[in-house]
Amino acid sequence: MEEKISFSFKKGDKITKSYDFKDVFEKGKGLGASTVALYFILKESGNPRAGFIASKKISKKAVDRNRAKRLMREVFRLNRHKLVPCDIVFIARGRIKDAKYADVEKDFMFLVKKAGILKQGRLKDV
Repeated sequence: MEEKISFSFKKGDKITKSYDFKDVFEKGKGLGASTVALYFILKESGNPRAGFIASKKISKKAVDRNRAKRLMREVFRLNRHKLVPCDIVFIARGRIKDAKYADVEKDFMFLVKKAGILKQGRLKDV
């Protein structure tokens, strides 16, 4: 029987505390693409969690920053079942303003493959 995949994104799936962000930045590794950059740290167990950052460098308009965070959140929500237990911090980059969902998802999948945090086909540590 197949395992049922949940696509929900609950409070426990988010990184919200500043010390959790700090932990990922200090102990984790980072990779970047044109629309997003990722910092990640592997965990022993649990579900993958994510935090999202869209600074005013992206746009002075809150509407643009919120759209960037929505795109990143949706990409994570629909693909997190493919990841090993880890904490990921997404950082929006300038090109995300004009990007479509498919562009952000393509960059995310490229980065997680490169990082070796996919469940299938795990690579060596970056």
